[in-house]
Amino acid sequence: MITRFKTMTASVASLFALAVPGIPHANAVSSADIQEIRALFLRQAAAETAHDIKGIDAVLAHAPVGQPDPVTFVARAYRFWGREAVIKHFETVFSGTWRFEPDQDAIRVSPLGPDTAQIYAPTRITVGAAGQPSTSYQFLVNEFAVRTADGWRISAIVPVPAQ
Repeated sequence: MITRFKTMTASVASLFALAVPGIPHANAVSSADIQEIRALFLRQAAAETAHDIKGIDAVLAHAPVGQPDPVTFVARAYRFWGREAVIKHFETVFSGTWRFEPDQDAIRVSPLGPDTAQIYAPTRITVGAAGQPSTSYQFLVNEFAVRTADGWRISAIVPVPAQ
């Protein structure tokens, strides 16, 4: 009976450790992961400002064969579901002025689980149609990174206009 109780107690403790944020477990997001996620976001920012579609493609998550596409881009004015739709969106905006300039000192990466993290970055985005004057706006960019077989990749982009 005592052995059974010890086994049950150990099982409950293991489940509790997995379910409660802040309790470390084997697959926790490490400080190296945080650095990798931050670098991933900065590569995305550089690719956007350079109008580099291949760079954007490289930072977005790719679905494993037979799995649903994990990439979304949801903003107040539009929604794009899937990697290809997000790539096409960037191809369109890259035909004019597009600069993506995060406040690097304000970037925050928050682990949400062993394979998921939120990226928060106050960002100035400058946009303008080809041949037209551009305008800059402030956004509170929220993104979600997921751990993949290829390392950390961006799965969701949610820019929120700053007031």
